[in-house]
Amino acid sequence: MNISEETYLIQKLKEGDIRALEVIFNQHYSNLCRYLLLLFKNQLLVDHIAQDVFVYLWENRQVIEIRSSLASYLYSAGRYKALNQIRNTSKRESINKNIASSTSIEDKSSDTILEIKELEQIIDNAINTLPARCQQIFRLSREEDMNYKDIAKLLNISVNTVENQMGIALKKLRTILRPFYMQLFLMS
Repeated sequence: MNISEETYLIQKLKEGDIRALEVIFNQHYSNLCRYLLLLFKNQLLVDHIAQDVFVYLWENRQVIEIRSSLASYLYSAGRYKALNQIRNTSKRESINKNIASSTSIEDKSSDTILEIKELEQIIDNAINTLPARCQQIFRLSREEDMNYKDIAKLLNISVNTVENQMGIALKKLRTILRPFYMQLFLMS
């Protein structure tokens, strides 16, 4: 893509033209994922970060300033989101370790135990809203701790299908559980 085409696409994007976003997505998504795979070896996480970059691009289209090439901007945004992911994961793990070491389930108040049970029920209800096959794959992965290859073999489907279904499940669950993020974070 030459500079004038890129400038035109960015202008159309800023005007709210969803087709411009589609063109940018189609031209840059796979390269961004390959770049992010250098930072993370988890394809599902890479897909999530890459999708977040494009969501951010769309949501902030009117205020973003792309001073270099569009590809450079997307790679920088992806790197930034990846580093934030690493930093947030480290913080969460540290907080969870501190909580686990400082309190046990017996030490928690009955209100806290009730809140945990309510949140567990909310999560279970959210999982139950998933389509049957998607729900089955999600439960095998998260509750039975099976890897994608084993799930694919068990269900006689491709690993790619398992990855796609997990992506769908996680996206739907994020949407449903978004109002409860702070409670889930504090209870973890």
